[in-house]
Amino acid sequence: MSRRCSEWRRVLRDGAAACRILSPVYGYCPRTLAHRRRRWLEVLDRFADQFGDRPVRLCRSPARISLNPHCDHQGAWVPYGTHAREVVAVCGTIPCGPFEITNVDPACQPLLRFRVDEEIAVAPGAWEQGWFTYIEHPAVVERRLQSLDVKGQRRSRTGAINYVRAAALRLRAAYPGLSNIGLQMALSGDITQASGQSSSSALVVMTACALLAAAGRRPGRRSLARLCGEAEWYVGTRGGSGDHAAMLLGRRAGLTHICFAPPFDIRAVRPSPFPEDCQLILVNSRHRSEKSAEERLLFNRGVFAYRFAFRALKDALERYAPELGIGPAVGAAIQCLGDFHTGRLPAAVIYRLLRLVPQAATPYELQARWPDVFAAAARSCFGTVDPAVLPSEIPLRGAALYGLGRVDRGRVMPRLLARGDKAAMDEFGRLMSITHDGDRLITHADGRASAYMGGVERLTDEWMARLAAACAHGGRSQAALRYQPGSYGASTPELDQIVDIVRRVDGVLGAGLMGAGGGGFVLVLAWEGEPVLAAVRIALERDYYRPLGKEPEVERWQPTAPAGELLLSASG
Repeated sequence: MSRRCSEWRRVLRDGAAACRILSPVYGYCPRTLAHRRRRWLEVLDRFADQFGDRPVRLCRSPARISLNPHCDHQGAWVPYGTHAREVVAVCGTIPCGPFEITNVDPACQPLLRFRVDEEIAVAPGAWEQGWFTYIEHPAVVERRLQSLDVKGQRRSRTGAINYVRAAALRLRAAYPGLSNIGLQMALSGDITQASGQSSSSALVVMTACALLAAAGRRPGRRSLARLCGEAEWYVGTRGGSGDHAAMLLGRRAGLTHICFAPPFDIRAVRPSPFPEDCQLILVNSRHRSEKSAEERLLFNRGVFAYRFAFRALKDALERYAPELGIGPAVGAAIQCLGDFHTGRLPAAVIYRLLRLVPQAATPYELQARWPDVFAAAARSCFGTVDPAVLPSEIPLRGAALYGLGRVDRGRVMPRLLARGDKAAMDEFGRLMSITHDGDRLITHADGRASAYMGGVERLTDEWMARLAAACAHGGRSQAALRYQPGSYGASTPELDQIVDIVRRVDGVLGAGLMGAGGGGFVLVLAWEGEPVLAAVRIALERDYYRPLGKEPEVERWQPTAPAGELLLSASG
């Protein structure tokens, strides 16, 4: 139920009432509650200043952490957690009105505005054909690009409107009855932008929650995660619904393992405890991972490579299945890269299939071999079917092994967390570090940095044959698929340096980048205790932040409730 801004402000200024409202969401840490209370009061003030003292709803979406990134859209299991940073909004309904957006952040343009009907009218024929046809229409793409922030832009930012548009448009397509609802929105957030904590997805999820609350609709959270994942394709990226699902299905205690049916549907969800004697530490590289045109191209290049890596593996399986002793039912059950796992196929067979995947291919070669798949994938990922303007080389085998390694790691991670003993958490940390090596560009030893070649060197035919032979003869320990990093290359020198620094700290079990790469945060697994956290901070300030002149930002993971509406209790 909506209440006036003034009533919300009165209640949240009362410490006891604020605690009753906020503690189910954020827990009982006094410092956290005080910080969240100030933020809500600040955004309420912003709404009242811009739009007046109107009935409003308060909606939020947390940041997310991911311990097996880059593979949700390939059908892998991914452990997710919510984090105490968030995007919040005070929202007032405008019957039959526009969307009007203001922001507490002075770097943003004071007021942004759009009407859903006017957005649909940009390409009405494409809208009638469906969501994915609409978002790829040239006029729609041009409209989106007009609002895109330039990389490094620090003033008059307008990019947030694209994410609000994305959610509003996708929900209108799913629920035509929403045509009579507009929103006035005052936004605030402390998810570090371009950090790998999915501030953009949080804005999509929060907008969807606000719009559905205003309409009185309560779809299932799994279906809402799918809609939010589809919505974010509007901005030009081609990921899945993993971040959105993490924000909607996460919980205030422990992690949530989610397995997907690519690219957007959810196959299964498993809650998981997080061991009390361990902690997760978030380290900000201060190198922004912005979804500029350049970063979006890099991200979509990886998704594009995944698609053809799967096609090559599937073709190899269909061709050599009789020779490998694989029945037709097995092949029929494989619908995505995540289905090529060691619960279905022996590791030795998977390595033999990987030998049949080209290490790399040009767009022209992909077009000649899979013309129909190429046209759809190229248009979706790059907005064109012209091979001449695509990346000159697509790394197929590196992407395949990278994804398959993550699939195998995702299958064992829930069991390791459920055990939670020293051996299990040592192994979990090792898997986190191997995962990062698949993205690694630089390695550091004896105070010197050099190009990391380990992932590429382990892609040769000879290496695949060696792994297959080791598995076939029982040498499973180091040849296991989960110990192979593959090669995807989404890291940066800064992220690699942080990982190498923290892994030398006593008590650290593993570390790796978080999110899509290209900058942002590193996630560190360590034994619990303030001394370990302090040692990590000291090492990073000495060896990373101070030499580079960067402000330190190192914080402990703090889970919160999933996304949704903040409710004013009857006792408030």
